[in-house]
Amino acid sequence: MALEGYDSFEAVKSRLDEIVDAVGDDDLPLDDALALYEEAVALGLRASDLLEEGIEARQEAERASADAGAGAPGDAVADGVQAAGDAADPASDGPDPARS
Repeated sequence: MALEGYDSFEAVKSRLDEIVDAVGDDDLPLDDALALYEEAVALGLRASDLLEEGIEARQEAERASADAGAGAPGDAVADGVQAAGDAADPASDGPDPARS
């Protein structure tokens, strides 16, 4: 089966569990054990790819969520909050010299 057919981490893990059981058999010919080992290595790489894809997708979703929650530049609400934060303290005689 092509490795791309393993489209989930669970599917890869299930096949790896099968391989572990198979190589535990003392009657397994060495050639078959070697073939299973090579398949297991390839499945490990596939699992790594799937995990990286999942991490990237999650990060993209978090960025999209953060972008949707934050005001975009030019947004009146966001600009108003920023402007209010930049205003000098009305109780002071002018701008705070420590901020300069």
